[in-house]
Amino acid sequence: MLPFGVSRKLLWIGVPVAIVGAALLYRAVDPSHNLWLPRCPFHALTGLECPACGGQRALHALLLGRVGDALRFNPFLVVSVPYLLAVAWTSLDSGRLAVRLRPLVQHRWVAWGYCVLFVVWWVVRNLPGVNP
Repeated sequence: MLPFGVSRKLLWIGVPVAIVGAALLYRAVDPSHNLWLPRCPFHALTGLECPACGGQRALHALLLGRVGDALRFNPFLVVSVPYLLAVAWTSLDSGRLAVRLRPLVQHRWVAWGYCVLFVVWWVVRNLPGVNP
């Protein structure tokens, strides 16, 4: 059962529309040169980078096929995109392949591992000399 009375059918329509809409926006708009896109409040308050800092620029670069630039902006996001898409797909799809992969993709230890890597990335990227 999904929260708030949301049906799987609505999610199957809404999630792809949101993903395609965001992809079109980030492909068309360079976050480096647009002030109306949101900035990181954590970075603004602390001067440190959060795990997602550079994510908008990385996504823009990925959508333009510039993987090297994307890796320079936020390598963790580049690695996370396939995993997060797999989680979304296996959550929404009831097809045979999704059902077979769901226990692996959504296994508790895989999710915890991702969370640990997220925190490690947060620490490592703020070490002196690590981030240019």
